[in-house]
Order: sequence, then C-alpha cells, then structure tokens
Amino acid sequence: MTKNPLYFYISGTLRIELAKNVTEPTEILAVWSSSEAPELFEELRLVGELKAEILASPAEQGNMLLTGSLSGTQRLTCARTLEPFKRPFSTELALEVLREQVASQELDDEDAETFVIRIPLHQDYVDVSECVRQLVILQEPMYPVKNPDEAFSFVTTEEVETEDPRWEKLKALKRKMEKSE
Repeated sequence: MTKNPLYFYISGTLRIELAKNVTEPTEILAVWSSSEAPELFEELRLVGELKAEILASPAEQGNMLLTGSLSGTQRLTCARTLEPFKRPFSTELALEVLREQVASQELDDEDAETFVIRIPLHQDYVDVSECVRQLVILQEPMYPVKNPDEAFSFVTTEEVETEDPRWEKLKALKRKMEKSE
C-alpha cells in the first residue's frame, strides 16, 4: 500500500482521476471547493472544502473499488430556533468502478451500500458528483438542531399580558349599546 496520499484539485465536476493499471491499493485525497461545482455546493448548502479520503483497490480486468470517507460542512437552519448554523459531517463512501464498452459514464445506484459506476475503457477519471449529492442528502438530519445536547427551553422577551386590551374596548362598546336601548 502506498504511504503518501495523492492530492487532486479537480476543476469542473467532482472528479477522481484514475490510473489505468493499478496493481496495489493506493490512497487518494480529493479536495473540492465551491468554485469547482458551484451548483452542487449551493444545492447541498456546503461551505468550505469537501474532502474525500479514498483507498483505490484494484479489481479484475482493470476495474477498481474505491472506499473511504467523505467529509465537509453544511450550512443548515436550526429546527428549534430557526438560526443558521454550520454542521460538520462525515459519511462512508463506496464505489465500484467498472471499465466497460459504454459510450459515457453510467451510474447504477441499485445497491444500498455501494455505487456502481461504468466508465468507457479509455476514460481515466470518474465523476462522483451524483454519488456525493446522494450521500450528503442522506446524512443530513431531518430536523437539524444547532446544539442537540442542550436541553431546549423556549424563552420570550415579551411580557405576557394577563388581559387583552381589545376586550376592554369590546366591553365599552357593549355598555354603550346597552345604554342606547
């Protein structure tokens, strides 16, 4: 196994460069920023960098298995206070890359745990944009909370009036109507 990870700063979509003939497992660190995929970063509310730490393992016939983790930070809105906050996340990533006779890259996400991506024989990269999108959406909590470990108490700064002043106006109107009868 290679000790030093390979660093890739990819432009355009979220790509991972692949070597044609990998004979031993290789570590890959892919780092993406919002300038490289602005629509995806905006859709997923990502801030800062998105990192994928991957172990690329060779499989039969030039295919590869990419396993590792995906981490980053999302800008979410607290379900309790409606305040925006930043939430770091990390999720597992598993891709099986198959080199086949296909015209363009195809994604098969039927398997719940591993994405299968078919790429043309001559292609030396894999676009993981859709895989990343699905993984980030699935890890996001349904009701994000800014400080989930703290007990929540609703505090209002307004003083609650014991009687609504509109009732007094209605009572005065009623008395006025009773006198006129």
